[in-house]
Amino acid sequence: MRGTTILVMGATGTVGGAVAAELAGGEARVRGATRDPARARGTAVPVGEWVPFDLERPETFGSALAGVDRVFLVARPGDEDPLRVAAPLLSEMERRGIRRVVNLTALGVERREDVALREVELEVERGGFEWTHLRPNWFMQVFIAGPLLAGLRRGVLAVPAADARISYVDARDVAAVAAAALTEEGHEGAAYSLTGGESLDHTEVAARLSAAGREIEYRALSEAEARSAVLAAGLDGRRAERLMGFYRLVREGHSAPVLPDVEEVLGRPPIPFDRFVRDHAECWSRGAVQPSSRASS
Repeated sequence: MRGTTILVMGATGTVGGAVAAELAGGEARVRGATRDPARARGTAVPVGEWVPFDLERPETFGSALAGVDRVFLVARPGDEDPLRVAAPLLSEMERRGIRRVVNLTALGVERREDVALREVELEVERGGFEWTHLRPNWFMQVFIAGPLLAGLRRGVLAVPAADARISYVDARDVAAVAAAALTEEGHEGAAYSLTGGESLDHTEVAARLSAAGREIEYRALSEAEARSAVLAAGLDGRRAERLMGFYRLVREGHSAPVLPDVEEVLGRPPIPFDRFVRDHAECWSRGAVQPSSRASS
């Protein structure tokens, strides 16, 4: 690994930042890709170098990829058409002789080849790379950011999940698997479905989160209620419909299975949900700052 340079896309994000942390202290040089290197340098993400990079600007690809041997690829999973921006990047990576690609995708995309992230997977496979796909379930970290966090601080977990279960996975486990695939041999051509070690319905999730010190109630929304809520929170219509589609899959049971891949790769069980709650208890405890209070301060 000495002399190897790894480009981490999404290095200021939930998973990319954790990947950089996993790689820190190793023999590889870690390069963080970001639209705003100056701002990224002010974060605690441990990368050796920040480079300007924007999937919408192919002119940034060359300098970001110069001297790179391996790439952690995040092809904008929230997009309707991530292949549109991923394909030119993959072509440039192939032209430069980059061999190893660890690709962040999503649980279950292999079931339908017309799913956007599956199209990215297939493009990666066609590129002749030593590839590894990471297909995580919903992240536990959805509870510490965005609209769900705002609701939890009011004592409510409101999602259109009915009584369905999700085997939530900690993003730190996803990052640890990514780091293994980037630095170890034997992961080439593998697709890992990454889940937590237990499957919880949202009444159980609310009870577990309540252990942080704030009583939280699960409120099962209808799809119409959920759509109205996310639109009111500022999500655009197309992304709102994508989110509703994801929750339909949840209600159909697609996010419930507990799979062994995390433990098989890491040699340890996945991080338990209860540990995630302990590690982030300050987010929901009674002393946590309410979003409205922060905005007015």
